[in-house]
Parts: sequence; structure tokens; C-alpha cells
Amino acid sequence: MRFLVAFVAVLGYASAGVISPLVLGVNPGDAQAAAIDATVAAQDTVRAIGEGQARAAEAAVLHNTEAVRQVAETTRDINENAYWNSVAAGQNVVAAVQSQAAALDGVANARVAQLTIPGVPLAAPYIAAAPVGLAAPYGLGLGAHAVGLRAW
Repeated sequence: MRFLVAFVAVLGYASAGVISPLVLGVNPGDAQAAAIDATVAAQDTVRAIGEGQARAAEAAVLHNTEAVRQVAETTRDINENAYWNSVAAGQNVVAAVQSQAAALDGVANARVAQLTIPGVPLAAPYIAAAPVGLAAPYGLGLGAHAVGLRAW
């Protein structure tokens, strides 16, 4: 029974604490202080939300700036590699053409050497048969590159 009396007493005290402001009324100073506290808490919350949004926006801008920089750097590298690859390919083509021309020139010179008799010019049969004045400009000649191709 003592327990029951103690329980009722605690219950009465707790309910009196909750009901007393409604029955007795609130002190105007306490109400004004509570309103100021609520206003300050709301302002702090709004400020914290605004600061969080500003930090998020700044982080997004930094992230986007870094992404744009990386894309620009990658594009520059790709273009630079493509340029130097095309330069190398062009040089390889020129070298291949020069090698082919040198090979053809060597074959032509070898063929001329097979067809000529030492001491007799290759153009001698054509010069003898051609009218005067026509053999010199159109003769085959005797130089190192008399017949064949010239390399660049």
C-alpha cells in the first residue's frame, strides 16, 4: 500500500508540473525569453542550412572545374599524340619512297651497265641514226644518272 501511495504522489506531482502553466498562466518575461530563444534557434538553423548549401555549391564548382581541366588535358594529349604520329607516318612514307626510288635507280643503272660496251656510249646507235641536231637534246647521255631515277 505504501507503494501505491508513493505512486499516486509522484503521478500527482508530474501532472501538476504539466498542468500548472495552463492553470496558473505563464509569466510574461518567461514567454518573451522563450520566444527569443526560439527565434535564435530558428535563425541558427537557417544559417547552418545556408552555410551547408554554400559549401555544397563550392564543392560542386571545384569538382566541375577539376573535371573540365582533366578533360582538356586529355584532349590536348590525344591531339598532341595524333600530330606527332602523323609527322612520324609522313616521315616513314618519305623514307619508304626514297628507298624505293634508290632501289629502282640502282636497278636501272645495273641494267644500263649490262647493256653498254665499255668505251662505247649507250646513245651511239641512236645518234648515228638520228638527223643532226636532234641527237644532243634527246640522247640518253653518259652521266651517273644517265638512265634511271633520281632520289630526293
